[in-house]
Amino acid sequence: MTAADQSAASSSTSLPVLPSQPNRPRPSRMTRKRAAVLIAVHLAMIAHIAHWYFTGQSISPVEPSEAMYTLNDGHLNAGFIFFALAIFATLITGRFVCGWGCHFIAYQDLASSFMKKLGVKPKPFRSRLLIFAPLALSIYMFVWPSLYRAWFGIPSPTWTNHLIKVNFWETFPGLAITILTVASVGFAIVYFLGAKGFCTYACPYGGFFSVAERFAPGRIRVTDACQHCGHCTATCTSNVRVHEEVALYGMVVDPGCMKCMDCVSVCPNDALYVGFGLPSLVAKPKEKRRGVHYDLTLLEELFAVAIGLASLMTFRGLYDQIPLLMAMGLSGITVIIVMKSLYLIKSANVRLQQLQLKRGNQLTRQGVFFLSLATLWLTFTLHSSFIQYAATQGRTSLAQLNLNDDIWLPGNLWWTNATPGQQDKLDYALTSLQRADGWGLMTTPSILQDLVWLHLAKGRAADAETIIRRVIDDKKNRHDAYRALACVLRKQDQNEEAIESYERALMLDPTYDLARRELSRFLITQEKPDQAIDILAQGVSATNDPQAMSKALGDVLIELRKFPMAQQHWLAYTQQYPNDAQGFISLAMTESALGNAEQSLKQLSQAVTLAPQSPAAQYNFGYALLASGKTKEAIEHLKKAAELSPETSLYHYNLAVALLMNQQPKLSLHHIERAIELDPIDPDAQGFLQVVKDQLGAQ
Repeated sequence: MTAADQSAASSSTSLPVLPSQPNRPRPSRMTRKRAAVLIAVHLAMIAHIAHWYFTGQSISPVEPSEAMYTLNDGHLNAGFIFFALAIFATLITGRFVCGWGCHFIAYQDLASSFMKKLGVKPKPFRSRLLIFAPLALSIYMFVWPSLYRAWFGIPSPTWTNHLIKVNFWETFPGLAITILTVASVGFAIVYFLGAKGFCTYACPYGGFFSVAERFAPGRIRVTDACQHCGHCTATCTSNVRVHEEVALYGMVVDPGCMKCMDCVSVCPNDALYVGFGLPSLVAKPKEKRRGVHYDLTLLEELFAVAIGLASLMTFRGLYDQIPLLMAMGLSGITVIIVMKSLYLIKSANVRLQQLQLKRGNQLTRQGVFFLSLATLWLTFTLHSSFIQYAATQGRTSLAQLNLNDDIWLPGNLWWTNATPGQQDKLDYALTSLQRADGWGLMTTPSILQDLVWLHLAKGRAADAETIIRRVIDDKKNRHDAYRALACVLRKQDQNEEAIESYERALMLDPTYDLARRELSRFLITQEKPDQAIDILAQGVSATNDPQAMSKALGDVLIELRKFPMAQQHWLAYTQQYPNDAQGFISLAMTESALGNAEQSLKQLSQAVTLAPQSPAAQYNFGYALLASGKTKEAIEHLKKAAELSPETSLYHYNLAVALLMNQQPKLSLHHIERAIELDPIDPDAQGFLQVVKDQLGAQ
């Protein structure tokens, strides 16, 4: 027997239970209670969705993955708050949230129950390395973005309120993928990795919960009434060796304990209970703990880790369909399939749960069936790897081109002005993405949309339109596809059709601010100013960022010279957002346009008070003071603006004007020369330079 066979044989040893029928563990009283709680969780989820469906908006999804958008983009949402509270609760009481509040726990328990009725009790897979996968994934999802920003000096995002969601399904997959996710990470993974297999080897939230659980004073503990019958271990669905841990530590120390309470319920002597005391982090065993038997050798585990990483990269985002959690589950299943397939080649006897795949160097019928399915799965996996590789190569080349988003504008000649190297890189990106699209088993909308921009860059608007219509035909509810179609239509001067596409995008997602802003600007060019204003006004109540949309509306009102409307708008804005200096600057502009010079100065003074380090606030106040004849005060603020933003030519130019008006031609000369250095083609600066020189000559 090989070392791998010995390891597999030892790890398949049943957990200790009393062999005689009278001493079998009694049914857990907690099973139905926990099932009732988990059903209530799902009813709450349904109620949440129903509230959104009937009202058009609701609290953002209470899903921990939503915390990524808080940490990456500053979008404070209900998912982040729930995740933070869940971690805090785990630090105190342990993983009760996992055992009693997670919908994936419900699916895995349901799968285990079905399998038990069919006579199948999956043996838990035990690994010394793969068990760290959830923690690694949680660090990647929730810690790495902040570390990346800190390392490269990227400013942290400004937190904005996203507790209310209009486009509820924006970050969720469709129904088909949801069902497949539940089937794979809720059911299939239980068979391959054992009960709670997803929690142990794939759940990124469990990575944080398992760390927090080690600090929790609330634990399952034992009294002297324990007779070491093993009922607790036999009943545990979290794969914890309860009888062994309470004997060694006086409590359960395994961070995988979900606090399902089954062990407490089935104890014949009521020796187990939940109590508070020292956390497991500082617990010391009464004697040396028996070594844990693993299913793989260390070398095999290193190979399994490589397979897991490769398959995770393969499945994540495949065809724009597979979400990260499903990809983790599929990668765990792939690891088991690969390892069992290798065992079928090198070992004389191989089992998969209750199935004997190989006996005495001969494949059984079950082994032939498994090997056939494994071949199909691994062929699909390798094909998917090829698709992902081609797509990655194309997207990498596309990113290196740094194509401006205005390549769709009529008259843009990117391809004509591109260097030969840029043209070669674009052709390589085009070929790679066409290969990924052509060889794929289904349409990948993001690949098609990248192809759209590549064709636009080459000036092939008709080809771009054909591709984007493929996206729309495949996914009729993609708001971003309709925005892309609008851009392509504008490239071909099909302006009315472009407006209709923009409107369709906004109908599908009223919070799609990019399309709303583009449509507003486009309507202005089409001499439809009132419609442009209406589009932005509607967006203020629909957007996830009403402050930014309100600013955009106010800017358009000023641009269209609708100063009375702009005055009322910015007055309301400054009352709603009294700490935003830019609002007071814009209000001052409208007051000045209406001839209210004193009111304009008052608003600009408030802007400087709110943001003394703002170059724009200092400059606008200084310029207004200069226009009102208050030269000395103007110099003070114009000088501050030039110090805060020394690369802005305009600041130096007007500071030079103020200095000359204050009879300081030498200083004026210094700043006008600096202005010309920054903007050599400014004719006004060149003309004023001569005025300064004449003044110095006269002296």
